[in-house]
Amino acid sequence: MDAAMLQRTKKSQMLEDQMIRAGHIDQDLLPNGKRKRKRDRDGKGCLFLEDANDRKIRGEMNFKNFKPHECHILKLHDGSHESAYTFENMWDLTPVTDILKELPEEYTFETALADLIDNSLQAVWANDSRHKKLISVDVADDVISIFDTGPGMDGSDEHCIVKWGKMGASLHRSLREQAIGGRPPYLTPFFGMFGYGGPLASMQLGRHALVSSKTKDSRKVYTLHLDREALLTGSNSNFQKKRRGSDSDSNWKTDGGMRDPLEDEISKTPHGSFTKVEIFKPKSKLDISQLQCKLKDIYFPYIQCDEESKSGKTITPVNFEVNGVDLAEIEGGEIAITNVHSCNGPDFVLQLHFSCKQDSMTKSPDSKAYIQANARLKCAYFPMVEGKENIEKILERLESDGCGTSENFETYSRVSIRRLGRLLPDARWARLPFMEFKQKKGDKADLLKICCLRVKCFIETDAGFNPTPSKTNLAHHSPFTTSLRNLGNQPLENEKDVRIKIYRDGNHLTISQLKKEYEDWILQMHERYDDEAHCGEDQPVLVVSPANKKALRISSEVARVHKSLKRKGVTWKCGQKIKLLRGACAGVHNNNVYATIEYFLLEGLEGDPGGGARIICRPLSLSVDKGCILKINDGDTSLDIRDSLSVPVSVIDSGKCLAVESNEWDNQLEKQRQKSPSTIDLLDVEECQELGVDGALPVDAPAGKVPPEVIVAVVRPASYVSSCASKTLDQKYIARTNLKMFMEVEFRSDAEGLRTVRNISACAVPEPRKGIQGLYIFPLKSKYPALFQTSGVYTFSFHLTESNCKHVEKRVLIKQAPIVEYKEIQFTCPNGKAPVIGTPKVEFDEIQVQSSHGKVLPLQDSSSIQQVPVMKAPKVEYDESPIPCPNEKIFLLQDSSSLPHAQNLEASNVNKEKELEKDLHRSGMQIGDMEKNLDALNKEKAVIEQDIYVVQASVERCNSDYCSMKAELKHRIESMSHTAASTLCNLLRVPSQELSNDFMGGVIGLVALLGSTGSSELSRILSEYLGEDQMLAVVCRSFAAAVALEKYEHNGEVDSRHALYAAAAKLGRSINGRFLVISLEDIRPYTGDFDGGDPQRKLALPYPILPSGNIPDGFLGYAVNMVDLDEHHLHMTTAAGHVLRQTLFYFLFGELHVYKTRQDMLAARACIKHGAVSLDGGILRQTGAVSLGYGNPEICFPVLRSVAVMKKKIEIYKETMSAVIAAIEEFTKDHQKALKKFHKKNKKWHELATVKERRLIKTT
Repeated sequence: MDAAMLQRTKKSQMLEDQMIRAGHIDQDLLPNGKRKRKRDRDGKGCLFLEDANDRKIRGEMNFKNFKPHECHILKLHDGSHESAYTFENMWDLTPVTDILKELPEEYTFETALADLIDNSLQAVWANDSRHKKLISVDVADDVISIFDTGPGMDGSDEHCIVKWGKMGASLHRSLREQAIGGRPPYLTPFFGMFGYGGPLASMQLGRHALVSSKTKDSRKVYTLHLDREALLTGSNSNFQKKRRGSDSDSNWKTDGGMRDPLEDEISKTPHGSFTKVEIFKPKSKLDISQLQCKLKDIYFPYIQCDEESKSGKTITPVNFEVNGVDLAEIEGGEIAITNVHSCNGPDFVLQLHFSCKQDSMTKSPDSKAYIQANARLKCAYFPMVEGKENIEKILERLESDGCGTSENFETYSRVSIRRLGRLLPDARWARLPFMEFKQKKGDKADLLKICCLRVKCFIETDAGFNPTPSKTNLAHHSPFTTSLRNLGNQPLENEKDVRIKIYRDGNHLTISQLKKEYEDWILQMHERYDDEAHCGEDQPVLVVSPANKKALRISSEVARVHKSLKRKGVTWKCGQKIKLLRGACAGVHNNNVYATIEYFLLEGLEGDPGGGARIICRPLSLSVDKGCILKINDGDTSLDIRDSLSVPVSVIDSGKCLAVESNEWDNQLEKQRQKSPSTIDLLDVEECQELGVDGALPVDAPAGKVPPEVIVAVVRPASYVSSCASKTLDQKYIARTNLKMFMEVEFRSDAEGLRTVRNISACAVPEPRKGIQGLYIFPLKSKYPALFQTSGVYTFSFHLTESNCKHVEKRVLIKQAPIVEYKEIQFTCPNGKAPVIGTPKVEFDEIQVQSSHGKVLPLQDSSSIQQVPVMKAPKVEYDESPIPCPNEKIFLLQDSSSLPHAQNLEASNVNKEKELEKDLHRSGMQIGDMEKNLDALNKEKAVIEQDIYVVQASVERCNSDYCSMKAELKHRIESMSHTAASTLCNLLRVPSQELSNDFMGGVIGLVALLGSTGSSELSRILSEYLGEDQMLAVVCRSFAAAVALEKYEHNGEVDSRHALYAAAAKLGRSINGRFLVISLEDIRPYTGDFDGGDPQRKLALPYPILPSGNIPDGFLGYAVNMVDLDEHHLHMTTAAGHVLRQTLFYFLFGELHVYKTRQDMLAARACIKHGAVSLDGGILRQTGAVSLGYGNPEICFPVLRSVAVMKKKIEIYKETMSAVIAAIEEFTKDHQKALKKFHKKNKKWHELATVKERRLIKTT
């Protein structure tokens, strides 16, 4: 028996007659697929034709009885007793070329299954009320079946089964316009838009598909076969021609047939029509319970709906079954669980109408001038009950049911979208702009920011909104989608042609009215249903009508103060140390805050609804006397928060408030001590010049010196070490305080002693100058121009108020001028005459005589030269020369005997006793000089020892901070679930000798953990340049090690039972998506020279040169050299002997420039060939693209300050220490020798003195 489809036309009548008479029809196919032998067709009565309704035709056939331009199926019976039901190339599925250009990029298993169910839902929706609406899905290991009781299909042109399998031929596409408008939730399932859901979805699910369908009028079941391999291999070339728009007349055909309906099919559809799609050899195995929950979520309004019933009862528009279980009877699924946990209060419901004028160039002739769309937004409130968020209960229930997601309370999607009642699973949006209160200020701002997290918006849209090809989200670039996402903000550029009308309860709203009504609704829900303030563990203290509600951040007139609180089953107590993570709440934005809990503040009385709960905590940087105080005076209770923080208790629920162990707290105390104000320092000349001011005090100066314009003081943190700081005018070396600084000046002269200079006492507050904060600037010249007129010592002292910071003193020595230009001589002039007689010879340019009342008098003696006898002092020579210092770097004090003011010795004959006495004096002076030098050397030794200690402590602190930062980075990577990086980071914690995984032998690590940078700015910009994919890339020694990370099945899919995927499963994790792997042996290494003097073995790359011949300003170096390798990876080499810097990092960065600022980077574009970055966020790609804006990468290189520089300083200090110790030893030896000589001479002098005394006695 053969089958042929004949299309009746006048031109083909003769050909058809000849074909029937000649029997020119293909041979049958047996059910097993083999061809039958040719039969003898001479037997009478054995050869006849049969149409689709089993009507037999014998003898000649009159084609005039067939309607023209329609497809008619005839079966030729050749006398065989076996019947065939499947025929080769029965259906022509050649797609339309334009449709092939719209194919979706990819399907997932769930979205493909939902696409097939969409077809069934649209089919059963056409049934009238008398006919059953059933969709039944049966899932087994070897087959998936989707059965519906829709109108079905047959071989007629109107209902031809070809239209199911032929892309672009679906009848459902034409019904989309009918689904625009109507009443929410828009249950009109005219989903069809693209016309390829059936064949593509079925081929995505499995290898083979069989479509069986029957209409009420047909007696036979028509079948259509789809085979993935046959279509791809046999028709792939034709398919590609069609997709390229070729004019080829190639066809894409598949098998089909006709059969009688089965008993099971007849029992399910009493009215006689159905469609069944069977997918054989499915690619994935599904968990039936999870599938039931997911399908119930997607089609929830069609399974059970309250809004379509006039009586208010829940109805079931369509019967959905999965493996025989009615989905209306199951309790699982996110939607069902969500409905249970929402409050019973009124929802915030908006009705939106969108309209947009079509472009005349793009609209078709029959289309409307305006396109329209409608949406309903229903916001539901999920209150906190008994101290726990209902949204968290939803997530916990989903997790226990096996339907959990990676979302938490903070990241849980607050917007879900349905189109025509069907859930778009990937449309899990963040809050819409009108639902946000980030910019809100005022008394209720904090409360609104917390309560808005308890709202979820359910959006229902009609067919005016376009979905993505896979129907998982709204089309991203559609103007209606953009307008919906931006609801509450000013319209964007592509929204200007879109008009939105907003209604609530039938009243038209503006954007400002919408925000106001939404805010009022949230506060109303909070006051009625939230129960977060009933978690105190101890007896509370009531505070009534607090005057500082704004500071406490509460709105209630009554508050309860507790010292213990239970949250999520954990008890928190007063005095407990906590860490508030960055971004936890208002006031905790940029950095983590370590604090001590002081009190818990709960609004309202016990049992009152609404009210908030807050934690009063004292930051680590705040002293106890500035923290919160609970005062009780004569029954009047008040809570003075002072400088403590008031944070919402929800930070505990979000996981952003963590208990801190004692070790971590002690580390933070030490860090805080290092940052706290320690000493006051005055800026020197160079630093003041950099600030553009004249503000340095001199060490000494002659009398009459003009004071500097200003004095600039700064407060140094405890971590500042002057000998280690390469650049002291750096913000990290200047503490930012809001304290006042006082300056006082004291004066000391030999005659008057110590006294305070009149009116020299000033106060200053910190102010910025050229981007540097924390500068204390004291004006001096403008206020005290004649300060340094008198010689003596001026002591400038500086101190801070309310601080333990050490005060500082600066002494300025003002000397008498070496040449006196003016000398006043006073004496009495008898008879008004002033004779100058007998004066020494003095040369002067001018003599002026002035009376006591200020009148200038004439001088009679005009002689200007007088003689002054002068005696020349004899030159003194010592018998013993001064002892030289063995180290030329250390200078001895000047020998006191050679000072210019030494007394002149008599040149006459001196007796032996006086000569010896002078010799003793000279020796004593030399010994004194030696002792002063020894004392100076010992002090220098102590200073060097202190410097070495400080630098070593800095090195240890840097290493400790680096280890802490690296550990935090590892923890962040490990928390990134479903990633290869997370799994590898866990595996790398285990020592290599303990690893049982063969594939880990060639793994070196992740890029982010192989290097460090010297600053956070450099770390951020290099990490942003690489991107998270490359930062988390897996680095392997060889290509073999790289490909060993995963194994594959015979069909080419990843085998999750082996290698890295199996290791992830053992750790309770999974790996989704792709990840980057870098093979070192396949990288083309850097082949140039290295910087031989650098322990990091940096690459000797030439400096960039501008066309002018200069090095560009702000150039800091090459990125490949600015990432330091730790000791473990510094000497790691490949099989070819190449290190990581010349392979991995040269591969990642190439010759990427690093500049200080964007301005420097852009000015150097002429010499940038491989891209550049700047520390302030600029990125210039190699291709010429510029990355604008500002990024904040989560995965960054750890920061390790330049330890090598510090170690080099330690070496220099130790060398200097060795020289000082050697000098001390040499001076000690010389000092002992000098003492011995002195004692001998002293003994001899005593003997001479005794002889002299005896002579005097004899003489007397």
